[in-house]
Amino acid sequence: MKLNKILKYTAVSALTLATGVMTVGCTDNFEELNTDPYELNPDALPFSAQFQEPMSYVYAPQQNLFQYCFSLNIDLFSGYFMTPHNFNGSGNVDYALNRGFCGGMYENVYLHIFNNTRRLITSCEEQGFVDYAGMMRVIQAYAIQMLTDVYGPVSYTSAIEDPTNGASFSYDKQEDIYNSMFALLDEAIKNFQNPTSDLTSRQSFDFWCNGDLDLWIKVANQLKLRMAMRIVKANPTLAKQKAEEAAQAGVLPQDILINQGFSNEQTRMFEWGDAGMNANLITIMEGYNDPRLPLYVTKNQADVACEDGSTIAAGTKYLGIRGGCNLPSKPNQWGNFSKIVCSYTTAFPVMKAAEGYFLRAEGILRGWNMGGGTAQQWYEDGIRTSIKNEAAYKGIEVLAGVTSVSDEEINAYINGTTLQEDFVDPVDSQNSIKAQNDVCVKWDESASNEQKLQRIIIQKWIANFPISCEGWAEYRRTGYPKFFPNRVNLSNGTIDTDEQIRRLIYSDNEINTNNAELQKGIELLNQENSSSKFTGDIGGTRVWWDKANVGNF
Repeated sequence: MKLNKILKYTAVSALTLATGVMTVGCTDNFEELNTDPYELNPDALPFSAQFQEPMSYVYAPQQNLFQYCFSLNIDLFSGYFMTPHNFNGSGNVDYALNRGFCGGMYENVYLHIFNNTRRLITSCEEQGFVDYAGMMRVIQAYAIQMLTDVYGPVSYTSAIEDPTNGASFSYDKQEDIYNSMFALLDEAIKNFQNPTSDLTSRQSFDFWCNGDLDLWIKVANQLKLRMAMRIVKANPTLAKQKAEEAAQAGVLPQDILINQGFSNEQTRMFEWGDAGMNANLITIMEGYNDPRLPLYVTKNQADVACEDGSTIAAGTKYLGIRGGCNLPSKPNQWGNFSKIVCSYTTAFPVMKAAEGYFLRAEGILRGWNMGGGTAQQWYEDGIRTSIKNEAAYKGIEVLAGVTSVSDEEINAYINGTTLQEDFVDPVDSQNSIKAQNDVCVKWDESASNEQKLQRIIIQKWIANFPISCEGWAEYRRTGYPKFFPNRVNLSNGTIDTDEQIRRLIYSDNEINTNNAELQKGIELLNQENSSSKFTGDIGGTRVWWDKANVGNF
């Protein structure tokens, strides 16, 4: 990882984003696609323009980068999406992890986000724009959390300080990275409370909050609350402290969406035939009669030829794909199943307000001071907030099956007692499987804390769609929702079928350019790993906060 060289590429990447000239076929060589031969100095760009790349690349507005960062890996394991084929055996879905298909998050965060945020924090403070620096601190924390949650130990301190002038970058333990991120967010909040810029100047580049520093404070607090809950099994004392600080200070009142004309590349993943909807999402939402389902997913895109000789006519049934079923190459019948409600102009989802409600509901379960309220109140208000916000967000889409949801429909959903449906694969019955989750939507005050948590996490998972990093991380932390296990496991003993995949393996680029430090990083991974079955740079090894044999309560 030649960070000093990568720094010079960031300005070119921003220009590529603006002009759209980087357009090539899916799954071509990732390193060549995302390394530009021209080395322009990012400082040559107008000052406000330098903020646009780190703000927008949290959702990777470039087709190949999006595919390698999300679609080929994290999307699959989040329970939201599933590829309708397996790239001729090269994909990750059957657990034969392809290192080339696992490195996109690594490259995206360092190349397009961290390189910019670390430089801009220093530059802004030197020029007296502390509130600008605060924005970059929040984005840096947001991106680094995604990165470390996916891999475990990564280069953080050395990437900021660069003591070897780009020769190598040492790794930090995940525990230390989380401590650094908490400090980063606390510093950002102080920056926002003592602004040095005017609203008009901030609005010229602020894609997240349109210059509203009070909203930025709430973004920082919600991110802190999210991070606090993530570490509850690893450091419950710190988790409680940070969660109470964040909740009492106030979290998001609205969704954070980037609506600046960038290309939403999730759409292209379906156009390429490389993405489908996950059976977990379809069976849970359809079983619950969830009014958000037609806002998230279409019915089958084309006729489906069934195993029994019948045909499911196009546009008549919601159909999801179960992961790990050794599906044949495209085109095939699974490619005709449901697709996402999304277009190239759909705003990028960054953070959902409903998440904050469910985080506070869980905090109440744990006996924490979340600023008042009961777990049931936060839970039900989280559902209401999500449905209303999703109707506003996705109801405008051409593919959406509804444009609004009434209060009566929302209340009926909140009081629903139906359960997740069994999964029935009409094309190949050996993929069919019984439902995994046994709780309904309706709150039950007499239920155990474990059952209450299951309800909370399932609803948070639905509300956070399609933010797959959160979906997968929270599944690993809590075990909820209970996902369908792979029918086929080709990991050669490196991933347990029932425990499912716990992390991605490190990138080829690290092996090729930073291998000595990578090996030390793997030693740190092993030190923080709590699995008794797995160790090393494999998919079954656990990151620091993912504690084996530690219950939720």
